[in-house]
Amino acid sequence: MHDPRDLPEPGETTKAEGTAELERRRALALGMGGPERLAALAAKGRLNARERVHALLDEGSFVELGMLAHSDRPEVGERAPADAAVTGVGTVDGRKVCVIANDATVMAGSTGKVGARKQGQIMSLAGRKGYPLLMLGDANGGRLPDLLGSDFGASAGTDEGEHFLGLRVAGDRIPRVTAILGNAYGDPAFWAGSSDFVVMAEGASVALSGPSLVASSTGADTTHDMLGGADMTVRTTGVVSRLEPSEADALAAVRRFLSYLPSNATLPAPTAPAVTPATPPDALGDLVPDRGRRGYDVRKVIDGVVDGGSFFELHPQFARSLVAGLARVDGRPVGVLANQPKHRGGVLDVPAIVKATRLVDLCTAFGLPLVFLQDLPGVLVGVESERLGVAQRLLELFTAIARSPVPKVTVVLRKAFGFGYIVLGGAPMGTDYVVAWPNAEIGFMSAENAVQVVHHRRLQAVRAEHGEEAARQLAAQLELDVHRAFAPWQAASQSFIHDVIRPDETRAAVVRGLFIGSGYR
Repeated sequence: MHDPRDLPEPGETTKAEGTAELERRRALALGMGGPERLAALAAKGRLNARERVHALLDEGSFVELGMLAHSDRPEVGERAPADAAVTGVGTVDGRKVCVIANDATVMAGSTGKVGARKQGQIMSLAGRKGYPLLMLGDANGGRLPDLLGSDFGASAGTDEGEHFLGLRVAGDRIPRVTAILGNAYGDPAFWAGSSDFVVMAEGASVALSGPSLVASSTGADTTHDMLGGADMTVRTTGVVSRLEPSEADALAAVRRFLSYLPSNATLPAPTAPAVTPATPPDALGDLVPDRGRRGYDVRKVIDGVVDGGSFFELHPQFARSLVAGLARVDGRPVGVLANQPKHRGGVLDVPAIVKATRLVDLCTAFGLPLVFLQDLPGVLVGVESERLGVAQRLLELFTAIARSPVPKVTVVLRKAFGFGYIVLGGAPMGTDYVVAWPNAEIGFMSAENAVQVVHHRRLQAVRAEHGEEAARQLAAQLELDVHRAFAPWQAASQSFIHDVIRPDETRAAVVRGLFIGSGYR
């Protein structure tokens, strides 16, 4: 017999009623945009937000936060379950991470005020706890009319709240990663701009605003691909670090990128067992032609220096005269920068400078050593370079490398000319170990250019008196003298570089350099 005092007062909710309501709300949240929209997404071969989260994280590790949230607009309310943002904490390879995933089945993944609050909360949690932040973009930008009022700025965070980009309060540096998995506008563009690594699946796009808003604002007729497709973001601007053929490949790339980095800047990077290089050391000399202007693929040289299968290239389709990426040497994560003679002779142009600066900043932030492989004809000069601010960009890279306290090792493979030699890990940059191959050349400019500048009047006089062939012969003789002056022996004899090595000693030299540079401070 029940005690009358246990009976609810009129209007009170019983536990059974509360549980039923809870299950209804959970089912509504897990149902996302409803069966039809989920089916339409699946028919396109795409995963929904929760499927993406579970595919990214270790099985069974996800703890969702804010599942029962919904739009704060009375006319929308529960029609925006989770307010189009799936957020929570899980693990990748056993390490905790924070995740945000746009739900494109709910109001096209657009961001309302509650969804922005959820973003800020999970970003704040990531910063406070030192967890990497992973963001899966598939959104149609800010939601209207939700953000139309004069209080829309509150959606970006208030004095008491969290910032929707998680950047307002300085804390321990954490890896920030964005995967673009659909047509992503608004928040995902900001995510990408603030991330250490951005991967995009084929057919996706990312831009500040979509075609409809661009058309209404500017009158320009554009498409998703024109605004933020691969040609724009992967090849032209380099906003996207890698383009992958599918969502599954993009999510796998996120996991791989994280494997090189610590969970935050206060921790050491994770190590792995050492692996024999894919290119045998004694093959390196044959890979690089003796002639300075002959091209070759420097990736094969990288494969002879780093652990086999460990090189993870960043921006492979952007600024192709420079190869940049993460790898392991004897199991230890490092950043690698190498001139690519296969493209534009390996020249350091403005896009290559920007690409290099990004990797240097990443490695500096998380304590990864830097390995430079130089085969550098110099910095590209000219009208276009000046239009792109080459001097400013170059000094930004110079400052980033000069101030970086991480171990730095440089190998001059074939040539290193001009200020590019200095800035890209040359001896004056506080580089811990600088070595050169026996046939390498180090100088202010190439022998051909040097002769034409220094001996211009002499060549001009010979050309006028004896003809073009005589001038060519004299230039060739003068170039031989310059080539001899560029040989590494003078630099080594005066201790401007630390050693001259055989090509087959390159990996061993890098290992020695990392030993020297890995200090106690």
